[in-house]
Amino acid sequence: MSRENEDTNKHTADDRSIIINGDMNNSNIIIGDNSSLTTSLPARKSEGSAESLPQTVAANELMGAKLIPFLCYAKENSSGVREFRERLRTETWVDPWFDEEDILPGQMWEGSVTEAVHNSHAVIVFLSSIAIRTEGFFHKELKLALDAAAEKPDGTIFIIPIRLDVCEVPERLQPYQYVDYFGDDAHKDRVYSSLIKALKVRAENLGIKM
Repeated sequence: MSRENEDTNKHTADDRSIIINGDMNNSNIIIGDNSSLTTSLPARKSEGSAESLPQTVAANELMGAKLIPFLCYAKENSSGVREFRERLRTETWVDPWFDEEDILPGQMWEGSVTEAVHNSHAVIVFLSSIAIRTEGFFHKELKLALDAAAEKPDGTIFIIPIRLDVCEVPERLQPYQYVDYFGDDAHKDRVYSSLIKALKVRAENLGIKM
């Protein structure tokens, strides 16, 4: 070994010097006793990693969603249902679907109703003697509602029958508790309050804020 090399090695050992091989991100550090440590800087978080993403906000809260009950009725009862709809709209968390207002000019009427029933959170079925005995689209809407209800978990409040006068409740609706929205105003107020309680249960299950 040459004198020059011997001096170099002695200098390295005595000074306990540090030699870094490689870049700072991933390097070997050689300390004075010729042992080495491998070190690296913390890896940067991927921009798409879960930690870098904001906390997920519930979809209903993000969009300010409201409970959407579909109003199923016979045309002969439209004036009474229209009045009931206006009462529902005073509840800031309820947005009832009413064909006279929610089907735009030029839209396919039957297809719009089918889609609305499918997307609704509940269906309020307005029963009357004329609705029960008269042929019409009311019965098709009722079938759509029952088909949609069949897809819901047991115990879900989805179909809510309301009688507008003394009439027979169709067999298909008899498994559901119905209420009578006729008589004096005090009785109607009690029935309306019970309906709102039912809709609140449905809204809570869906995570809709009231």
